[in-house]
Amino acid sequence: MVTRLLLNIVLALVWCLLQNEISLRQFLIGSVVATAAMLFFPRSFHQERLYMHKVNLGIQLAAFFFKELLIANVTVVKQVLAPELKIQSGIIAYPLALKDDFLITLLANMITLTPGTLSVEVSPDRKLLFIHFLNVKDIEEDRRLIRDGFERYLQRIAQ
Repeated sequence: MVTRLLLNIVLALVWCLLQNEISLRQFLIGSVVATAAMLFFPRSFHQERLYMHKVNLGIQLAAFFFKELLIANVTVVKQVLAPELKIQSGIIAYPLALKDDFLITLLANMITLTPGTLSVEVSPDRKLLFIHFLNVKDIEEDRRLIRDGFERYLQRIAQ
């Protein structure tokens, strides 16, 4: 799986060099061309499908993250610009379904990068993630949003 990703990156960079332009646009075009080329020379069909599935999930995770980032930015701006500050901040304990340290770190970083939230600590047994929320309205709803959003995508990518 990792070798396929590295091969895709190398082929995309070769594409940039052949186009005599190193830019994000050319890199993305090269990635699409490299992916198409790898489909014509598969080691096994199952590995190719799995690779493409993981790439698709990664793109979905990035899109979901940017959507949540935009929503959180708008929400925080509304709260800050409101004439009367009506927030109820707090720290909640979020039960982790992820077991891998890298995935837990990735989840904590995505939560921290989203305005209005901050990952504070992971419990020593790695079962709880403590998250500070700028405005806690419904604890169960906040937990559900993380579980059905970030954590669900990370679990699907890790499988």
